[in-house]
Order: sequence, then C-alpha cells, then structure tokens
Amino acid sequence: MPNPSSKRLLVDGDDLCGLGKHHYMIGTDRLLVLVTVARTGSFAAAAAALHLTPSAVSQQVAALERHVGVQLFERSRHGAQLTELGRVLLPHAEAVLTQLHDAETELGFLVSGEHGHIALGSFPTATASFVATVIADLGRTHPGISIRLVDGEPADSYRRLLARELDLAVVFDLESWPMSRTYEGTDLGDPDEVATVDVCSDPLLLLLPAAHHLAGRREVPIEALAGEAFMGSSNDCAPWGDDFRRRCREAGFVPDFQPMYSSVDFRALQGLVAAGLGLTLLPNLAASVLRPDLVVRPLIGGDLVRRVKVAFPRRAYRPPGALAIVEALRSAVASRTPG
Repeated sequence: MPNPSSKRLLVDGDDLCGLGKHHYMIGTDRLLVLVTVARTGSFAAAAAALHLTPSAVSQQVAALERHVGVQLFERSRHGAQLTELGRVLLPHAEAVLTQLHDAETELGFLVSGEHGHIALGSFPTATASFVATVIADLGRTHPGISIRLVDGEPADSYRRLLARELDLAVVFDLESWPMSRTYEGTDLGDPDEVATVDVCSDPLLLLLPAAHHLAGRREVPIEALAGEAFMGSSNDCAPWGDDFRRRCREAGFVPDFQPMYSSVDFRALQGLVAAGLGLTLLPNLAASVLRPDLVVRPLIGGDLVRRVKVAFPRRAYRPPGALAIVEALRSAVASRTPG
C-alpha cells in the first residue's frame, strides 16, 4: 500500500497542491489590509477601519511584501502611497475580495431563503420624488426585505457599487455625462462596470424668475436664450453643460456660463436665479418644490434629459429583494402624474 504521508499537502514553505515550494496563495486577510491602506492612505486610518492596531497593519503589510518579494508602499510622515508594483497588485486584490464577497452574499441568501438586507443607493431628488415612498410601501408589502438607504450622487453610488457597499442604486446619466463622473469632471471608472435597468426620463426645464421677460411663454425656444447668463454646478454647469452647449451651438449661439456662481444644491440655485444672477436648468424631479417667485418652462429644441436608471454591480448576485425593489421603483414612476 502506498504511504499515506506521501500524499499529504504541506504548507509554510513546502509543496501545496503541486504549486511548488514557497508558492502558497496570498492570504485574503493580507489582501484586505493592502486594499484598505491603499484606500485610506495611511496605516493608522486602515487600522481604524479594520479595527486593528497600527502595529498589526504594519506587520501584515510587511509579511505581504516579504511574500511577494517587492515593496508595496512608500511610507512617509504624510501617510502611505502605493509603489508602482503595489499599484499592479491592487486591482487583483480588489477583484479577489469582490469575488469572495459575492460568493458569501449569494450563499447566504440561498441558505437562509430570505430576501435579506438590501443596501440601496439613491440621489436626493429621486429619494424625495419616489424612492422614499417605495421603501415605505415595500416595508408593508415585503416584510422580508430590510432596506438601508445610502444617500449619494450617481458617482458616489457608482464607486460604492464597485466596492460592493451597495446592492443596487438609483442613478442618472445624460447624453454626454456618464454616471461614473463626479460633478468636478473626474471619471471614477468605466460605466460599463455596472449593469443598468431604465426607470424613466427626467426632462431638464428652464428655471427663471417669474418677472423675467420669457416667463410669460408656455414653452421657451432655445434660441431665445442667446445673451442670457447661465449657472449650474462647477465645471461649466456640469453635468448638463456639454449637452446644453451643443444644443445652443446648433441654435446659432454660445451660452454665457457664469462660473463664479455655482452649486450642486437645487435650493441654492433657486436662490441665485431669484436674485437675478442668471438662469439655470432644473430637473423635473426637482421642480415639485419651487419658490413662488420662480417658474419653470420646457425648452423647445433643448431635448435635455437625465436618464434615471437602477444600477447593479455587474456579474454580482442579485437577491430576490433587489429585483422586487426594481419593479416597485418602475411602477412608482409609471404611476406619477407627468410634469
């Protein structure tokens, strides 16, 4: 009979599954430390996030560096930055941790047979318009679903979806503005990294003072805006600035953006418009709460819309509860009175 000891798997420097001496796999705990230090920028911040001591984090990083044979972080009094080789390892570490998270999530739902806890992201105007009502209704009709709402603009939700901090999110994009772009114009990644389901189109309306000479019109042709000053968020009225600029050029003029007056808060923009500092565009979802000294009007020739969607992490398990939320969101929007 063959000696049973000849078939044993050896670790800690011996052969493991035929991989050869010293070629055992990197532990996921060390990968988690690597990712956390990279994201937080310091050993101390990573230790706080992981509920470890800074010394334990430092030891884990040192052990990982010994294992791979290269320096992964450059330490300084300002924190820890990935080296070039550390940046090579980081996306692999993130992918491994994401796959393990997805596996644990799917197995948990299958074993328990419950809808479970769902983390739902949403941007403020969607939450105020229909998401809050959907959450309340689902609490009554689907008591097995426990929903945690996470507020954030689309780029925030995009990042959280990739990090598996969210199961799904209500987001929006525009023709020239992907959901993965911040209001400052920074692209956080490829929008195709998430899968989407269409919910509705949210038209952008012209916001102007009630005493403005264009306020008497039921609809305003875009060419009538030549010479008007416009305001929005930063980066030339992001996120609708590029589409608006193109429509204006097609109408024969260049819009006058006022970069010194900008905000991502629609209430603040209403105050700026009421003060006579310029005009802006307001999504229909945000027009339900309007100052009495302001009016909104559709733009003829503008055709500017925010495309509201539900986004999922691509290739991740979608629990039944998440699918129920999508159907409820679409039904809620479909039942709304237009405009």
